[in-house]
Amino acid sequence: MIRNEYTHKTVYHPGKTLSEKLEELEMGPKEFAIRTGKPEKTITAILSGKSSITSEMSILFENVLRIPAKFWLQRQANFDEAYARQNRILTIQEAIEWAKNFPYSEMVKFNWVKSTRKVEERVVELFSFFGVASKTGWENYYLNSKLKVAFRIS
Repeated sequence: MIRNEYTHKTVYHPGKTLSEKLEELEMGPKEFAIRTGKPEKTITAILSGKSSITSEMSILFENVLRIPAKFWLQRQANFDEAYARQNRILTIQEAIEWAKNFPYSEMVKFNWVKSTRKVEERVVELFSFFGVASKTGWENYYLNSKLKVAFRIS
């Protein structure tokens, strides 16, 4: 499926934006932590990009910084999505050798998958065809029978 969507090349953790705002206000992490009622350790983790901004925190940030909670939540969501997409690219890259085990051209003839020359797109098509999200998912479902079927003989 071809999508016409804009994706940012670089997405920063919202902690970077928070850090810039605190610097602009000449407010340190300790003061901000006191004003929001959150532990300084939590604020420091957000500023360093090691922790996420929650819904509750976004409301507290709004009260202290006068920047809408929605802004903080959207920044966090954008960052989380970008991070997940990067991980997805790695999952696809790791499955390239796996994809070479399938008779892709034959599968195209039966219209099971779309014709493509790009190996990454073939991987995505195979994931879609088998209804899995990764090579590991395929192995667990089809090879290792993680989903056991119980039946009864009467």
